[in-house]
Amino acid sequence: MPTVLFMFPFTRLKWREMRPLVLDLIERLHAGHRERHFALPVVDFVRVFAPDASADELAKVAARSSMFFVADGESGGAFTLAEGEQATFDLGRENFHLRIPPKMSGRYELFDSGFRITFTENEQLLGCKRILVLICHRITSVDVTTTHIHTHAPNRMFDLFIEFE
Repeated sequence: MPTVLFMFPFTRLKWREMRPLVLDLIERLHAGHRERHFALPVVDFVRVFAPDASADELAKVAARSSMFFVADGESGGAFTLAEGEQATFDLGRENFHLRIPPKMSGRYELFDSGFRITFTENEQLLGCKRILVLICHRITSVDVTTTHIHTHAPNRMFDLFIEFE
């Protein structure tokens, strides 16, 4: 049997329908940062990956409440998601899933056309794909811009680059 790691190399995908949600999320993070302390429902953050996810799938994540952000610099700060039950939901496309860990935290950095989220080790979002079973990999950071989302994994083979155009 072939090694699972070589069964699904991630490359570039085109998901045009994500763009309106991404533009809204970028604006909300920039506006929140100006307030210095803000909250964002975690379902709104992960929904950019799943614009067509069913209400039942999104409810799994919505139960985790909000991510709390605190600006501690001119263009960035820290975020946390309170401890809770792990939540896995189907993105509704190409057998991809996301898993919210029991605890999630990290840093955020804003730039003109988007933002970067960098997760704390062992408190990372997990990107998963169903190939007979659900195979998950840690996401170390996510770059979100007006043209794409780039998720970074410890092994570049599992990075995911999603273009909107």
